[in-house]
Amino acid sequence: MIRRISLYEFFYLVSWYLLPAVAFCFAGAGLRAAERIHPLGPDYYIVCILLVLLWMIASSHFRLARIDALYAGSEGWRSCMRAIAGTYMAAFSAMFFYRGGSYSRQMLALSAVVLLFEAWGFRAVFRRLIVRVRRENAAVRLLVVGTSDFARRTSERMGEGCYASCFTVGFVHLPGEERRTPAGIPVLEMEELLTRNIRDFADEVVIASTSQTMPELLGLVERLKGLALPVRLGLDLGDLPLGDRLFQVGSASLLDVPMAPSETIPYVVMKRAFDLTFSVMVLLLAALPMALIAVAIKLTSPGPVFFTQERVGLNGQSFRMLKFRSMRVAARQQSDTLWGQASEDRSTGVGKLLRRTSLDELPQFFNVLMGDMSVVGPRPERPHFVEKFHDEIDEYNVRHHLKSGITGWAQVNGLRGDTDIRERVRHDLYYIEHWSLGFDLRIILQTVLGGFFAGPAY
Repeated sequence: MIRRISLYEFFYLVSWYLLPAVAFCFAGAGLRAAERIHPLGPDYYIVCILLVLLWMIASSHFRLARIDALYAGSEGWRSCMRAIAGTYMAAFSAMFFYRGGSYSRQMLALSAVVLLFEAWGFRAVFRRLIVRVRRENAAVRLLVVGTSDFARRTSERMGEGCYASCFTVGFVHLPGEERRTPAGIPVLEMEELLTRNIRDFADEVVIASTSQTMPELLGLVERLKGLALPVRLGLDLGDLPLGDRLFQVGSASLLDVPMAPSETIPYVVMKRAFDLTFSVMVLLLAALPMALIAVAIKLTSPGPVFFTQERVGLNGQSFRMLKFRSMRVAARQQSDTLWGQASEDRSTGVGKLLRRTSLDELPQFFNVLMGDMSVVGPRPERPHFVEKFHDEIDEYNVRHHLKSGITGWAQVNGLRGDTDIRERVRHDLYYIEHWSLGFDLRIILQTVLGGFFAGPAY
């Protein structure tokens, strides 16, 4: 069974990763036939390799590089579209900075459309292939070691497997376990199991291990080695969320658990590439308005143009956040420990306009370029309030699993400034759990269309 699944995974993974290259070649052949582009030069091969690499990263992030993604239904289809959008957005971002060659944007756009239909067709064909192979191959006979509720559930779930037909031919009773097995399936004792020819009875052995049998697990595995059958281990870990990797670090065996997005390659590479590209574009477009704002601040009130303040970002690290100064200069302790208010009389005339339109936030794109912040993420808070909210609100510090953002899911939902902090945390946690580049683009669009002028963020 495992051998069959491994073969499925190998052919699925290789074929899936090559889809962008096939789409790129189809798009190039089509445009060349229509005489819309010249023969492809070496630069196009570089773009093709870049697309494949980005597709591998995006597929890994959206969990499409796994064979069980074939059965994700509509969510799998949405993940495909997000992966394609992320791949080509990152490719266009890279090409924005690289001027060493010329490329047909039309060809890239056409290859994205071809890739969309390719992914849909490939998933459908591969599912049909698995169904056909499953139907034509003999069912796998399972012997489940254990008679607990977990053993019964393990038997039922393996019988529902998509990749190979499985059915349980017997259970093995372990000392001290209750008998919760379904009627009609024989139950063997361990001594009986070790004295009869099991190969004529079963194809594989599955140990359904609970917390009660865990201390005896090593001895149990040693005793079952003499059966000359593949032995699998099923662990009852309750509702503990797990990842999909078992790996070695030194001599320690570690089972992966779901990581924060900041530990994933798509977040580190693709989100950073997007942040750099987007910030450069904003700063170039806003260069003249920012210069005028700086002059207006300097002419209307004494003090510096920029206001810097310590904020807490990724992994609880502090950084200096930049803003255009919108208030009269005050003592540092007052600005660091008092919550801003819309009616605060310290605001200057220019500052009131800047805060009302959130234009005072523009210098934070320099923080993005320096790597302290992201365009989208939970809003950074001052250390004084981080300590206060950490004591008052469960999971508050989970917000710091991602880089802080100029805008965020809480902000576009109206939770800006002096609003319910618990609701803001709830929205931030939702963003962390569901992060994707597509989600970031949605938040940016909502910010531009409405949230940007929703009032000051403080």
